[in-house]
Amino acid sequence: MVAHIKRMFTLKTFPCIVDVIIVNIVAGFVNMMIKYFGCLSFILFSFHLSAATLDVEILSITDGGVLHLAIYNAKEVFESDRGDKPSSQTGIEAGVVKKIGKGTYKGSFEIPAGTYAIGVYVDENENEKLDTNFLGIPKEQYGFSNNAKAFGIPKFEAASFVIDTYKKVQIRL
Repeated sequence: MVAHIKRMFTLKTFPCIVDVIIVNIVAGFVNMMIKYFGCLSFILFSFHLSAATLDVEILSITDGGVLHLAIYNAKEVFESDRGDKPSSQTGIEAGVVKKIGKGTYKGSFEIPAGTYAIGVYVDENENEKLDTNFLGIPKEQYGFSNNAKAFGIPKFEAASFVIDTYKKVQIRL
């Protein structure tokens, strides 16, 4: 038995054993890297497929103030918002609150593909709400995607749009 073990570890066979060990280590490393990069590329590719770019342009801003823009993904939230909902609320996919001047606002948003509606107003006196008169008619500039008009907030269907990969929306106040 001892002679057999000694023969197995002679200089002629030892390099073979080392080669086998190295090949197994390299093969294991290659398999691990294929799995790692395969998973990573799948995740990145999947994100790329589901993400969409939405470019929003707000036209005809006559007075400066604070722009409140919300991108809604829920009908109930859109139709119940009176310019007082925080942009982090469930049902609002994205939004911006930003000090602006007269003219045009342009913004770009990365959002999942889907159906959305946009509501926007310019808070001219910066009191964090859409001011209305005694009849409930807004005194500050406002608008909706598809330039939807209605007495009050339009229906989600009138203001909604579908985005797959890219969409540009212009809203005239």
